Amino acid sequence: MNLERLEYFAAVAENLNFTRAAEDCHVAQTAISRHIAALESEVGCKLFYRTNRAVELTPAGKAFYSEILPMLEHYRRALEKARTAYSGPASALRLGIGQFEMGFVSQLFKEFHSLFPDIRLSVSQYPYSELMRRLEDGTVDVIFPHPDTRLPEGQREIQVQHIFTAAPGFLISAEAADSRFSSARRRGLQARDLSGENIVLLAESAGPLSGEAGTAQLEAAGIAPASITTVNSVSALFLMVKAGLGGAFIPSFMESELPEGLALLPQKILPARAYCSMILASSPNPAAGLFSGGILTSRTVMNGIKKRYLRQENCSIL
Repeated sequence: MNLERLEYFAAVAENLNFTRAAEDCHVAQTAISRHIAALESEVGCKLFYRTNRAVELTPAGKAFYSEILPMLEHYRRALEKARTAYSGPASALRLGIGQFEMGFVSQLFKEFHSLFPDIRLSVSQYPYSELMRRLEDGTVDVIFPHPDTRLPEGQREIQVQHIFTAAPGFLISAEAADSRFSSARRRGLQARDLSGENIVLLAESAGPLSGEAGTAQLEAAGIAPASITTVNSVSALFLMVKAGLGGAFIPSFMESELPEGLALLPQKILPARAYCSMILASSPNPAAGLFSGGILTSRTVMNGIKKRYLRQENCSIL
């Protein structure tokens, strides 16, 4: 008995058709029939009922199939691991992002793809409150969490790679920037400049970007807006601000991604925030380590990100 013969038996058991089993195994049907006959002779009983119209497993065949299937699956996994170790990194890398990171992550993708063109890249957007769970359950390999995401003290399962710090800017319509905020635009926005203004707040249902967290941050900074309007997407936020219905604090690295008709003002109210990526310390995907420990630690790559996305006066590469 050999593994090849067991693979042929499993193919017939799963297809209940010798022709389709032969096609799946890329061999002639006569070869499949010969191996099944040899296996039945070795086992000492019939494994299939065969007629001109149908193929069915005998009770012995069903029992035999249920016993060899875990062994075959283990063998296939072992083959895959061996091939991966021989050929290099895993062939796919999945990233998870929140609401704000699309711009600079696209540049990181470009840099990574230029170095590792054989690794397929994909990105999915989730609420910030879900990103950690998506990383832990293996849905994604790398995440870019909200700066206020907190890890449990003493945990060693998540590996954190700091990327840069960046202060928020205050987003306002270009018309308002040229009129009501012209002086603040030159000197930097202060809390008193926002007294009586309408604030648009990007808010998720829970987590570090929740409406409660955003409102508490405004209160702690001494901002007393006339009203707070919550939206659930960056697109909706841009629409509200462009329509002159309020202003919003957003990361300064989004400035190069702004639609026409919007302006990002420097501000002296909210502090700079530290942005990072996270991977599982024991990630089974070696491409995650290549991304976190390679691209994100490259001074050339990160200086390019800084030049394109970050204001020099309110950012730093860590």
